[in-house]
Amino acid sequence: RLQLFPRRTDGESVTRFVTVMQGCDNFCSYCIVPHVRGREVSRPSAEILEEVRELAANGAREITLIGQNVNSYGQKEAGEISFARLLERVEGIEGIERIRFTTSHPRDLSEELIDCFGSLEKLCKHIHLPVQSGSDPVLQKMNRGYTRGEYLGKVRRLKTVCPDIRLTSDVIVGFPGESGTDFEETLS
Repeated sequence: RLQLFPRRTDGESVTRFVTVMQGCDNFCSYCIVPHVRGREVSRPSAEILEEVRELAANGAREITLIGQNVNSYGQKEAGEISFARLLERVEGIEGIERIRFTTSHPRDLSEELIDCFGSLEKLCKHIHLPVQSGSDPVLQKMNRGYTRGEYLGKVRRLKTVCPDIRLTSDVIVGFPGESGTDFEETLS
C-alpha cells in the first residue's frame, strides 16, 4: 500500500529528511506537480514531531523538512499550526542541532517564516527560494503569483532579519515568449 507520508526511522544517520506535506496548489504554467502529486495535503504536526523525536533518539542531529511548498504547511487543515510554528517545535526537540527545509515558493513566504531566520538558533542560515525569472511579464506567463519587486523585497527582508543568510534559487531561461529584455532583467 502506498503511503502518502512514509516514515524514515530505520537505520542510523546524522541527517534525515522528514516529509511534512505533499502536493501543490500553485499551478505554475510549466509545472506538472499539482497534476501528478495532487493538491496540497499537510501531515499532522503531532505525527511529524513524533517522527523527529524518534530520529533524534536514533542519532539524527540534522533534520530537513521537505514538501513541494513547505510555506503552505498547515494552511488548509483546521486547527493545524503554521510552518513557522512547526520549525519552533522542532527546534525544541532534544538532540536536534540543525534544521533545514525545502522547497519554498516565494509567493507563500510569510513574514512569520522570515522571522524564524532571526529567532531560531538551530535553523540553518540558508533558504532555497526559486525566482524562476527576473521579468514581471515572464513571471506572469509562468503564473508564479509574485513580481520581481515582491521577490526582491522578501530577499531584502531575509537579509535584514539574518545578515548571514545564504540564498539558492532556480532560474528558467528561454521560457516561451521570453525576450532579450526579459533575459536581461533576470540577469540583473
